[in-house]
Amino acid sequence: MTTAAYFGQAERQSINESHLSDLKQAASKMGLADRRAFQAEMALKYCGGNPRQAETLFGWSRYSVELGLHEKRTGITCLGAHSVYGGNKLWEERHPAVAEALWGLAATHSQQDPTFRTTLSYTRLTAAEALKQLRAQGFAEDTLPCPSTLAEVLNRNGYRLRPVIKSKPKKKIPQTDAIFENLHAKDGHSSSDDNGKVKRLSIDCKATVNIGDYSRGGKTRGDRHAEDHDLGCKEKYTPFGVVDEDNAKLHILFGSSAKTSDFIVDCLGTVWDSLPQAERDACSCLQLKVDNGPESSGRRTQFLKRMVDFADYIGKPIQLLYYPPYHSKYNPIERCWGVLEKHWNGAKLVDAQTMLEWAKSMTWKGLHPVVTLSKAVYEKGVTLTKQAMADIEARLLRNPLLPNWDILIRPA
Repeated sequence: MTTAAYFGQAERQSINESHLSDLKQAASKMGLADRRAFQAEMALKYCGGNPRQAETLFGWSRYSVELGLHEKRTGITCLGAHSVYGGNKLWEERHPAVAEALWGLAATHSQQDPTFRTTLSYTRLTAAEALKQLRAQGFAEDTLPCPSTLAEVLNRNGYRLRPVIKSKPKKKIPQTDAIFENLHAKDGHSSSDDNGKVKRLSIDCKATVNIGDYSRGGKTRGDRHAEDHDLGCKEKYTPFGVVDEDNAKLHILFGSSAKTSDFIVDCLGTVWDSLPQAERDACSCLQLKVDNGPESSGRRTQFLKRMVDFADYIGKPIQLLYYPPYHSKYNPIERCWGVLEKHWNGAKLVDAQTMLEWAKSMTWKGLHPVVTLSKAVYEKGVTLTKQAMADIEARLLRNPLLPNWDILIRPA
């Protein structure tokens, strides 16, 4: 049976020159399978399902039209494998070792989109500077692309070189550049005498999550009826995240009480206790990347007291590396929050269990996070007296150039 006979001899419709030109242009804008499906429809409508007549009328390949008609008849779409037989591989596929080093450079210079509407990372690193640093790492010149190609590589892998206005920090203190230089110099390097493995953790709290029949970002999945204002919300949870920068293991702890210094350090203790004993033994120094929030700043007395106690508890030196004010989006944990926000955006978090299940189902670098719920109650406004703080200060080794942004705590 011919294709025309299968579809039936429908009466052909006439077509004027202007309409013909529009159809040709529309087909040229489509991909392979979509174009064949479109050509098959037009061949049936204007050529009675005859591929040769479609070739004469539209200038399309009769073989493509015939294949499109067969796909329509059988419901089976033929997939091409053009990339297997031709074309160059992407630069990152040809040089995976150099690409891995580039991702590391871009990540240390990147910040999460502050709106959390995309998973893009806006980077301060230019293509020329990236090439300079890759050469400094000893990579051969023939493995490095030109600056324009490198910019394209960064863009297609989620690192946007030209940040939008919303992602630019509102203010910049005089020490900002020095703080970033110190962060990059100390990252992964122990300030203690022990030259063992440094465990690099990035920590931060996310904005409070309201529980109820509320829309998120103005969009709701499934049921379209939702409240767009959260006035009078009675149940709220504060997410606290800890991500290991080396193995991408992510812990998310939801607290039902106030976001305080005690809550942050208790969550850190929970994460530490959950690590395998071998992993804890291999760690010689715990390096924490922290933003300059009020609950965890380098001048928060209760936070520093609890961190000193925590260093004594784990028996390891703890180094606090802070990001400068208005630059907290460069903290690696912020990228995890961006992924979570995109993951559950539009979902109605009607109860705590729904919130936990959504968080558990997200992935960060291919891994599901460890999610816990804390019902502990914390008191706000806990501070130390000057005399008590003097004893704590004696335990803190502050960087003389950046005393509030780089603090080392040794166990007693």
